Amino acid sequence: MSAGSVDEIWIAPGPEMTRVMFLSGDVVVEIWHDFAAAPSRIGEVHQLKIDQVFAGQNRATARLEDGTTVSLRLTPRDRPQPGQRITATIIGAPRQDKPWQGVVGARLVGAHVVLLPGDQGLYASRALPDASFEPLSASLAEKLPSGFGAILRRGVVGQDAFVVADELMMLVQLWHDRMQANSRLHDGGTLAQKAALHATGANMCIEGDALPTEKFETAYASALDAATGASVNLASGGRVWFEPTQALVAIDLDSGAGGLEALVREAPSMIAYQLRLRALSGLIAIDVPRLSQGAAKTFTAALATALTTDPRQPEILGRTRGGVLECRIAHSRPSLDSQRYFADRASG
Repeated sequence: MSAGSVDEIWIAPGPEMTRVMFLSGDVVVEIWHDFAAAPSRIGEVHQLKIDQVFAGQNRATARLEDGTTVSLRLTPRDRPQPGQRITATIIGAPRQDKPWQGVVGARLVGAHVVLLPGDQGLYASRALPDASFEPLSASLAEKLPSGFGAILRRGVVGQDAFVVADELMMLVQLWHDRMQANSRLHDGGTLAQKAALHATGANMCIEGDALPTEKFETAYASALDAATGASVNLASGGRVWFEPTQALVAIDLDSGAGGLEALVREAPSMIAYQLRLRALSGLIAIDVPRLSQGAAKTFTAALATALTTDPRQPEILGRTRGGVLECRIAHSRPSLDSQRYFADRASG
């Protein structure tokens, strides 16, 4: 299984729940559920009050106006004090009894660009090579309005300058259009706007309009089946096992009847596909069978390539002394399993 860039977004609105699917060709690669009773706060920008600071953990806790707790990730330049009111952006949903996750400062995130209202200048992600940043920096800096900064994300590699510039202007317009005069400074955009920024350039279809209900439901059910169960089979006879735990997501590979060569060839794309479809995040530990040095490098390179289409921009950290390949994906939306739990409740 492999998935390229998203070319279609399908949306099925509903009174209790709206479902969004992202498709590459005819393959569903990602699913969102948004609930009327508990809408996602990801992307919202708030003025909030700091409760406690945990300097040794680079964390602080704060509360929204309605009392909702937010855990803030701090950088070395962030020095909030208890009782201080600051601007922060929510970037991750609650998980495993942990609160909403946020970062200090206002930001709107696109597929290739992070807009920084109130900042100034164009920056490159730490993972973005200079050779990719420099050709874009001059032309984009000219288009960046006063009072805004921007970060070029790693996914900008290989993109045309006009595509990135259009996204930048879209983010600036979205910021102006959705600003609010209360403690929630910005709502992050509508669900459709968030989906469009998540997959820039994809064609959007609304169920019941240009998209037949039966076609949506068939694809939706098939995608859920593909993400159900602790393991998935590979074409050659191998198997990939997924076990989310409190601390990490453990992935085990079994070559089965296919042998190691087939496993190295087929497993990377399946792992990347399932990580995105299941919305698994955090530390990813892949227990790869013993391989030759060359085969291990081939496997890692293939996985890195397969992960490039994931807008969460997974990072390969390297191998432990025991041979486990570690990756990291920033927490954002909840896992598909937890989404499905609430989806079943919303649908009765």
